[in-house]
Amino acid sequence: MNVSVKICPVCQSSNDIEAIHCIHCGAALDGSPGEAEHRTKTTDMQALTPEMIREWIAKNTKEAAIPDTGIAFYVDGHSMPAYMDLKDEFILGRKVGTTAELLLDLAPFAGYSLGVSRRHVLVRRKGEGYEIRDLGSVNGTWLNEERLVPYQSYPLPSGSHLRLGRMRVLVLYQPIVETGQRK
Repeated sequence: MNVSVKICPVCQSSNDIEAIHCIHCGAALDGSPGEAEHRTKTTDMQALTPEMIREWIAKNTKEAAIPDTGIAFYVDGHSMPAYMDLKDEFILGRKVGTTAELLLDLAPFAGYSLGVSRRHVLVRRKGEGYEIRDLGSVNGTWLNEERLVPYQSYPLPSGSHLRLGRMRVLVLYQPIVETGQRK
């Protein structure tokens, strides 16, 4: 069998056989030397349509509140959010042992069984909102059903839908003004 293209493991696009990174999404392609530890795996979950996301948000936010300060992460199937007070940056993941990093622990929300990595994503304040960066998680990160390329920053608007591995999360916060106060 003669193979003339490489298929990207992230976006499933065809690339030249000699390519090291996907020309469409920038992900490392199979066989790229030294990149194996940064690859993410796909999950077997069905992608949500925009209509399904709106229904999920409506179902899960009947009693959800947008916090006056900080950022709330409403995990599917849980009524109380994971919450982080107004911070410049922190990690979403699972706490194992002690760590010096500021970490919002998703282990109490079945993080381990849903494929959340110990250091899954970095969330950082940016202007009036936040941005997110996948930290090379094993099971990947999706923002509004778009797969994130590891180590690239993406805007994280309030009302965004995240998928960390198989964990579905709704993100809510008030816009931040320059002084660190809410609008």
